[in-house]
Parts: sequence; C-alpha cells; structure tokens
Amino acid sequence: MSTEPLGQLRIQERFVSIQGEGALVGVASSFVRISGCNLRCVWCDTPRTSWAPEGEREQVAALLDWCDRGPRHVVVTGGEPLLFSATASLCRGLRARGRHVTVETAGTVWCEGLEVDLISISPKLAHSTPWQRAADAGKPSLARQHEQARLDLDVLGRLIDSFDWQLKFVVRTGDAEQLAADLIEIESLLEALAIPEQRRDRVLLMPEGTDAESLRAGYRRLVDPCMRTGMRVGLRLHIELFGHTPGT
Repeated sequence: MSTEPLGQLRIQERFVSIQGEGALVGVASSFVRISGCNLRCVWCDTPRTSWAPEGEREQVAALLDWCDRGPRHVVVTGGEPLLFSATASLCRGLRARGRHVTVETAGTVWCEGLEVDLISISPKLAHSTPWQRAADAGKPSLARQHEQARLDLDVLGRLIDSFDWQLKFVVRTGDAEQLAADLIEIESLLEALAIPEQRRDRVLLMPEGTDAESLRAGYRRLVDPCMRTGMRVGLRLHIELFGHTPGT
C-alpha cells in the first residue's frame, strides 16, 4: 500500500524568506501560502487569497519535495489553511521529514488530523469587519458573513489546548480611542479563553499598516500597553526589510 501523501491544495505563492512575525521572527523559513479564506478582513494584506483568490492546484507530494530543498522551518499560511483537509496531510508529511511546522490561522475552523509545532492564531477583532467596503462593492452579505464567522471561542480554545500556540492581534494604533477599544476587546477575549497572566508573553499586538514608517510609529504606541499588560509588541520585520511585497 502506498504511503504517498494524498490531496491537492490551491497555492497562491511559495517562497523562501525569513519569518517576519511572531515568536520565530528572523528565522529562515519556507512559506507555502494556500489560497482560499472564509473571512474578508477590511485591511487584508493578502487579498489574492481571499477577496480575489488565485493560484494553481498542486499535489501535496510536490509541495513536500519543494520544502525538502529549503530551510528546516516551514510556515503554512493563507488565506485560511485550516479550511482544507489536505493541509493536515501536508503538515504531517512535513513533520515526518523533520521539518518544524508553523500554521498561521484565524482560529475559526478546526482541521482534523492536523499536526504542527506551532499554531499561530490571529483572531479578528470587530474593526476587521468590512462594512463599508462590502457596501461599496454591492455585497453587504460579505460583511455579515465575516462578522458571524470571525470569532469561534470553541475552536480557539481547542487549538490552544491542542498545540503550542501564539496569539497575534492586529490593532489600530493611529487613534488613541480606537487603540483603547481594541485593547478592551482583546482583554475580554483573553478572559473568555482563560489565558493566565503568566502566558501573556504569547500574546502579540501588531500595528495595522503595511508601510515601515507607520508600523514603527505603531510599535512605539504599543510600548506602554505591553508594559502594563505583559503582552508583547509584535514586529512585522519582513515589511521593514522588503516593504509590502509578495514573496517576502
């Protein structure tokens, strides 16, 4: 009986770079970006996986062979990779080949059979809902669907209980009132998830934005909140190094 990993995934891009976000920032990694998402964030920085998905379907076995030629660390991202059962096959195959696997997810869906070394969860706050953008496009149902799907406490809790984890939140740092509102929302979610004080260093706050200058200003505005709460400033090093550029 063949042990060849089965399944296909629609791949928007794959590339080798350094990890720009989270606990492994700066680590050389292979990135596999899967196209397709159940959310439509207003500030989405990868619209080619969500608002206008693109990409060709590739066999899991071919993706494993490609990752074999790259760094030990592999990041499976999207879009929302946990929408697809073949993601579990890809991750199991990568770990069987000695790769360290990070999966980046919004934490809204569970993928049966998943094996990872780090689950990087980015729950979407209320400001992510694209009310005006969807209205301007004549598709208000998109905003309603996003709002209904953006948080699932049961799935978030199951992911946190099952894997080594980090939580990454995109927050608005350009306006003090908006930042305060986002912090209140995050605190409420952390309480609902029963995240203890001693694990707050696994919670990262990342400024909204896609240019280095606005991100640097955002980092500075997050210093005081992180000092008070024990959460971390979440860098976006890839933008600092390469700009908001695909394949980085």
